[in-house]
Amino acid sequence: MNIPAGSLELESVDHLVLAIDAAFPNSQPRVFAPAAGSDYSWPHVEQAGLLCLRSTRNSAPIADRVQTHLCDAEELLNFPAPKRREEFEREFTAYWSHRATKSADRARVWSLVTPGGVTREVAYFFDARSNRHVIADDKDELKRWLRNTSANPGDKEIYPTWLFRLSQPWTPREFPETGDEITKLLPQDIVRKCLEPGLLSPFLFEVDTQTGTAFAGVVLRGAERRDVMKGFRHMSKVPAARIVGSYAKRPVERCKVARVDGAWVHGRDHPSSYALVKNRKVAIIGCGAIGAAVARLLAQAGVGEQIFVDGDSLTTANISRHPLGMFHVGFNKAAALQEHLRREFPHLKFEHAFQRRFESLTKKDLEQLASADLIISAGIDFDGEAALDHWRRSLGRPPAHISAWVEAYAAAGHAVLLYGKASILAGFDGEERPNFRLTDWPDESGALIVEAGCGNSFQPHGVIDLHPTVGMAAGLALDTLLDKVPASCRRVWMGDPAVVEANGGTLRETFSDRLTMREFVWP
Repeated sequence: MNIPAGSLELESVDHLVLAIDAAFPNSQPRVFAPAAGSDYSWPHVEQAGLLCLRSTRNSAPIADRVQTHLCDAEELLNFPAPKRREEFEREFTAYWSHRATKSADRARVWSLVTPGGVTREVAYFFDARSNRHVIADDKDELKRWLRNTSANPGDKEIYPTWLFRLSQPWTPREFPETGDEITKLLPQDIVRKCLEPGLLSPFLFEVDTQTGTAFAGVVLRGAERRDVMKGFRHMSKVPAARIVGSYAKRPVERCKVARVDGAWVHGRDHPSSYALVKNRKVAIIGCGAIGAAVARLLAQAGVGEQIFVDGDSLTTANISRHPLGMFHVGFNKAAALQEHLRREFPHLKFEHAFQRRFESLTKKDLEQLASADLIISAGIDFDGEAALDHWRRSLGRPPAHISAWVEAYAAAGHAVLLYGKASILAGFDGEERPNFRLTDWPDESGALIVEAGCGNSFQPHGVIDLHPTVGMAAGLALDTLLDKVPASCRRVWMGDPAVVEANGGTLRETFSDRLTMREFVWP
């Protein structure tokens, strides 16, 4: 499609090329402006002059779709200067990534920094295992995060660097190219701390855009230490100007930044429950299939700290239902879950894993549990529930308590929330069974299967059967932490009643629905 010379704001464009692929009309037409170049001087113009345009509906008439794309192309190529800058600023992060020195690389800078601060000193560690710089607000936060990832650097391996707060986003033509464009921004008293000849020096930039906070990273590579020190016996004697000059005309490595702070991980900076639960503590007693799955969901929701209690080790028979796999067989469930979630969510706290039953916890252990906002007992036996209930109710200010379990075949599941001095035992009969159970099993036949061996038995159900109850229990826990549940209650999952009857069980009248969750007052 030819275009009259000078008829567009981008005057170099004299024709457009409309291209479709073999999948069309189930794909988007593409419009190229070859003469527009690909030097990022115009927004939304990519390699080979490909224009980044809005998508059209595949179901629309083909002629209308083509016309829409061509009209959008004309509008884009007629953007006035203020509009062009606005578009560059709005998509600052995308353009920075496109212009990264090694654009195909994974992000070489990871940021734990809390957004919204001012220009300031921060701390970084170079992780040689992954060729990555990790930057945090301070040394203590950085060391804790690194410990959770199995790195354990000494203080001498953590260095200061500088975070620059920009007043407005750069356009691609304003991106720094050489070291002097960075070093001239550094305060004089920080130069020696942040510029260490012989080391790669990362710097972080933060700026507000129309779509939220954006981060960009650069890495400076100065001259070799021996070259900078020529004529001087010690680095401390080298003038700061000489150190700065060693970076001046060396190229800047622009780096993508991956944010790993909690606000981004748990909500991409948009309103979420994270702000309300990041300072909450949950203790989980019983780290089996239910407890471990609930723990992971709460970690994904951003609950700031979790404590784990379990005296059992993971076996090969557990892994089809347990979030942990074969790698952790033979390890204590509480300790293995702690180690696993630390690696997966290193910005959260998993400081305590007690490798014993609740009844065997020490006074010091119990003090940790008493400091929790919520205690969850998951699939533990009646003795454990009774001991927990007695201890919790003896406290002056008992933490909230959720008890979660499933009935045979996971056809029904329960999550009971108790506040204050409310007792779980109020819902159990003289045979230590819940009064509100939904199924009965004559002589317990079918409810438990005995393994070959002495005294081992298990409930017959698979992981898919279990997950409605897991989700229900985790949802009740989150609602509790968010103060959405005003009084003690119980939630019930009613699964498929046909499964119960097919396996010799009896339905109670209260099993009144299928594939439904209900909430009831307690008891």
